[in-house]
Amino acid sequence: MVKFGIELFYSHSYDFLRQKVQTANKEIWDSIWLPDHLSGIPGAAIDDFLSLWPLFGSIAELAPGKTLGSCVTDPHRLHPAALAQIATTLNHMTGGKFILGIGAGEGMNLKAYNIPYDHAVSKMKESIELMKLFWKKGKRITYDGQFYKVNKAVLLPQPISEIPIWVAGNGPNSRRVTAEVADGWMPLGILFLSYEKGKEEITEILKSIGRDIEQFTFAVFQRIYINDEEDRLAEQLQGTKVTLALQPSLIKDIGFWKDEYEEIYCQATGVKCDEMSLLKYDREDIGRFNVNQIMPIIETIPDQLIRENTMLGNTEEIIRKVQKFIDIGTQYFIFEIVNGASSKNAPFTYWDVARILSEEVVPNFTE
Repeated sequence: MVKFGIELFYSHSYDFLRQKVQTANKEIWDSIWLPDHLSGIPGAAIDDFLSLWPLFGSIAELAPGKTLGSCVTDPHRLHPAALAQIATTLNHMTGGKFILGIGAGEGMNLKAYNIPYDHAVSKMKESIELMKLFWKKGKRITYDGQFYKVNKAVLLPQPISEIPIWVAGNGPNSRRVTAEVADGWMPLGILFLSYEKGKEEITEILKSIGRDIEQFTFAVFQRIYINDEEDRLAEQLQGTKVTLALQPSLIKDIGFWKDEYEEIYCQATGVKCDEMSLLKYDREDIGRFNVNQIMPIIETIPDQLIRENTMLGNTEEIIRKVQKFIDIGTQYFIFEIVNGASSKNAPFTYWDVARILSEEVVPNFTE
């Protein structure tokens, strides 16, 4: 059965987040997810984030029975032993209903803080391997990796059930590691065409190494915006274009790439296209990028194609797009609602959209 979760982005105050949790608890969601941010996504104005780990303790009491998940953490800010212990604690507190979402990392949480993030994907793989070893054995764990080494280490108590690790990986290296050592794939903000391509790639790797595909979850983490007014949707589409401008790999996936774009990107950003990712830049970098030099490339992509490939539209459009993902095998949706919470966004505030999703969209796929 297809499942649905909601990510509660932006936590400028505990009271505000608690209100979101209490609302989500009354709705149809299978799970509640929190981001792991020190600062905001480059290009956005939001910088307010309370730490997800203590918040999960509160949510376990406010929303008993809901699965909780990190969306997502990274292997750089916590040693695998510390992260494994946190996950075990949440596994116990939720009765086994915790999913550890992890990615290779994001520059906004690392660069300004001088946190090393070299060999990010390889480090993520070792972190996952070591955490699983801690959970399985509990004591006398020895691991001799390139980045992590432990000698007869102990981590008790063990989880009361297996803790799934889902990777938010959009690049080919991350997808390979996902297939090799993770339990699920949950790419962030990916276009439909790119998701389809990535899913096929992971499926082939799973088969080639003999892993049981039935034990692997294909999820997707999507920002979602619902409105009936075309001018509001057009505004949101423009914002999506700017985001797309910083992800040349997605432009390649949908077939709107020309060889000469490589030089344009290098001149505008100082970064090679194949290296452009959230790990490589933060807000200061974006301030130095010449995005105006890139935007003519984005303008060659038809608006309708971008709209069809993103979770943007009226309620009927969203239902149709969810079905498209399900048709290619998506098993789990995690939605981050980007509609504003204040009344000025009525009748499509955050609260309105959460209700629409819970009452009018999700039941189409769960009943």
